[in-house]
Amino acid sequence: MLLYSEKLVGGTSIHKHIQVVIVMLIALTLLPALNLNLSPVNAVDAQSSWTIMKPMTIARGEFGVAVVNGKIYAIGGLNGNNLPVSVVEEYDPQTNGWTSMMPMPTPRSGFAIAVYLNKIYVIGGTVGNGYVGNNEVFDPISNSWETKASMPTPRADLSANIVNDKIYLIGGKKYSNISPFSSGTTINEVYDPANDSWSTKTPLPTAVQGYASAVVDGKIYIIGGSFDSSVLPNSHITGANQVYDPQTGNWSLAANLLNADNFGAAGATEGNMAPTRIYCVGGYSGGEFSGQLQEYNLENNSWSLAESMPTPRAYLSVAVVNDVLYAIGGFDGKNWLGVNEQYKPIGYGTVAPRVQITSPENKTYSSVSLAFTVNKGTQWMGYSLDKGANVTINAETNLFNLSQGAHNVTIYANDSLGNMGFSNTVFFSVDTVPPNINMILPQNQSYDSSDIQLTFTLNETASYLAYSLDGQENITILGNVTLPALSNGSHTLTLYVTDDVGNSAEKTVSFNIAPFPIIAVVAASTIVIIAVSGGYLVFKHRKSSSGKNSEHQKVGSL
Repeated sequence: MLLYSEKLVGGTSIHKHIQVVIVMLIALTLLPALNLNLSPVNAVDAQSSWTIMKPMTIARGEFGVAVVNGKIYAIGGLNGNNLPVSVVEEYDPQTNGWTSMMPMPTPRSGFAIAVYLNKIYVIGGTVGNGYVGNNEVFDPISNSWETKASMPTPRADLSANIVNDKIYLIGGKKYSNISPFSSGTTINEVYDPANDSWSTKTPLPTAVQGYASAVVDGKIYIIGGSFDSSVLPNSHITGANQVYDPQTGNWSLAANLLNADNFGAAGATEGNMAPTRIYCVGGYSGGEFSGQLQEYNLENNSWSLAESMPTPRAYLSVAVVNDVLYAIGGFDGKNWLGVNEQYKPIGYGTVAPRVQITSPENKTYSSVSLAFTVNKGTQWMGYSLDKGANVTINAETNLFNLSQGAHNVTIYANDSLGNMGFSNTVFFSVDTVPPNINMILPQNQSYDSSDIQLTFTLNETASYLAYSLDGQENITILGNVTLPALSNGSHTLTLYVTDDVGNSAEKTVSFNIAPFPIIAVVAASTIVIIAVSGGYLVFKHRKSSSGKNSEHQKVGSL
């Protein structure tokens, strides 16, 4: 399936390399005499190092590697006869040993590979002269395979990347009806392992295949590759760095590779033991099979050259375990390889722990819980409250007996290598005082109306307001309300208030409903009027009788 030019590694090229080495030796001999400083811009740091590890049992290239629980799984690929294989080998970096595992159901090469929930998804690839969309899943724990929904567009020479529990398969090459009957594609198909389904997202701006790829901070980097499906060395190679943000669905361009590259491999360090970087390893570059190691710094969007790997090659795979890179297998222009070379990046072992405080936040609290995340194991951790002495902690804790008002806290962490890291400083406030309720109405008195206004003021905002009348169930309110049609007699009202940080208060008043007795007053007044009127009539009658008697007496005396 693949064609290669022997001229790349033939005798002519070797002689040229020897001549170059002789010239360089002469130049190095003369440099002290010339007193020249020729330090290159992209100098290699002597702290980095490559180590030869135990090779794979079966030499191959165009295969896939995946890491599960600190072990590397090398799956499929092409062997020395240019035939696809189903071989699965497990590598343990701790013992530097390889173990054979259950073979893949469909022998193939040039596929995409990703790990989700400790299962390895092998998708697409080349079978003989055809492309497939096969989606086969390997479980290293049970050492077994199962088949899932195939990728809609059969294709090869692509990568798989996981962001937010979704597997993104971008670009690669697919069938074409024009010679050589394959072409690059920009398609971006996404697999959801949770429901075994596929969807399509924003396409790649420029179609590439045989690219290197990595994910950092939730963004997918599609690096290098070729624009067409021509075999080496005739393919058109690019150094483009296309970046996809699944959150927004947008593509952007980052800094190009220093040296355009095809069929290299990439791996990203996570910042646990070495600084966060993307490393592009080997590939076909500058007309030869390369051992170059190009390092991408995301902080300043720049590339530099690191120490080249010992064995130049393309069609290799790279695995990263604990921020250590393993460059495995590949093709050197003549042979398929089983080589396994380990690279410890510049600054390995000097990275301090990264600590992030998740609680408290820049808010006000009545009680404070101190919670955090840390990116690796620590030897010691502690916190400083209000710039005071450090207090040792082993896990999340509560901060007790905090005074009312403003505070700040910082967490420190020290790893087993003596690297000290510290968190962001969080500023927060403590409020343990309950709300103050000023009850305006009702008061502890009698009212002649059955409709009573519940009127009050608070000294702070409330997250909860409710009242209970005569011991009944609480009724939630938003503010002042009217209590309508209350029955005559005595009542008890309790107002409940909770502020924004959970401090609670309540206020109870007793009052009486006694309407003014208008009918009774009218009745009493009527009785008084009748009584007075009756008395007046009796008096009038008596006075009249007395007058008549006097007249009779006068007449009698005459």
